[in-house]
Amino acid sequence: MVLAVGLQLPLIWALERVAHGRVLPFGLLGGALTAGFFSTLARPRAVWGSPSRTRLYLLLWPFFIWWTGGLLFTLLLPLVLLARALLQASGTAVLQAGLAATAVSTVLALRQRPRVRAREVHVAGLPAAFDGYRIAQISDLHCGPFASGARVGRWVAAVNRLDADLVAVTGDLITSGSAYVATVASALGGLRARDGVYAAMGNHDYFTDGDELARALERAGLTVLRNRGVEVARAGAALYVAGVDDTWTDRDDMERALAARPAAAPVVLLAHDPALFPDAAARGVDLTLSGHTHGGQVALPGFAKQVNLARVMTRFTTGLYRSGSSILYVNRGLGTTGPPLRLAVRPEIAVITLRRGGAAAGSASQPAQAQRAANG
Repeated sequence: MVLAVGLQLPLIWALERVAHGRVLPFGLLGGALTAGFFSTLARPRAVWGSPSRTRLYLLLWPFFIWWTGGLLFTLLLPLVLLARALLQASGTAVLQAGLAATAVSTVLALRQRPRVRAREVHVAGLPAAFDGYRIAQISDLHCGPFASGARVGRWVAAVNRLDADLVAVTGDLITSGSAYVATVASALGGLRARDGVYAAMGNHDYFTDGDELARALERAGLTVLRNRGVEVARAGAALYVAGVDDTWTDRDDMERALAARPAAAPVVLLAHDPALFPDAAARGVDLTLSGHTHGGQVALPGFAKQVNLARVMTRFTTGLYRSGSSILYVNRGLGTTGPPLRLAVRPEIAVITLRRGGAAAGSASQPAQAQRAANG
């Protein structure tokens, strides 16, 4: 109740001040949307699974737009009050400016274009044939009411424009239920890479019949790695690409996933949950690609890696981490769970370039051409 109702009160107060005391319309609007939203929580699948179009566009989206505005205005309010004190400006004018900033921020928080984040990762013992090998990684699509098949299709097109050697899809492809299984499988079937498209399962992928989802992905042309791996060959050399299953349902088996790796081949592991990284590092995995955290989904602007909601769950929240010679990359993902917003954590498509040698774990470069390729 504090989150759903309390965060709306500062926004209602500000609108009342700007509207010269006419609080009733704004209070009724917030109350009606909130009551409608709470009425759906008795059947959560109607929110996160497959709500009717009427419920989605006349209730859920309006509520989340309104509620996001309340959240952002609450966060901006201390700055608004400080500006009023420092500038000795009229309260109405400062509130109007704060409300305008809230409106812009709400649009950005609810509707963001993915950012291409390019990283170079140095792998000791990497064969010359794989020097410069490019892996495009996407994660946490959460295809569902707030991430339609058309939207996933646009993400797929952006990945294809990057012309990667291999595509890694690291789990949480749906939000919940079976309604979007065929949709996401069909959209991801459009992914293209020279050495194929590989997927690992996430916890949300078992919020339905996970076996059927895996079969649908396989029929669409993806290789689903559930505690197994495959060799990717180049000029007589090999790269072992493995995937480990979901940790939340105790399906993960690192030993099986790595059992068939060739002795001299570098290993790239797809593991939705970054909590598996210490075990992967102990087993000599060179590069682990994870997701799951959404980068926190809500973070402190300017300090997204240090201060975000995922910190309550793991220390591996976003970006690159290193343990000895083993490297982890945690993708911020493309979709959302819970409220369909991101604050200071843009969705991302990662491009990991493998390099020979034992230099620094990764660079923070993002070539302009990569971003242009994703944007078309």
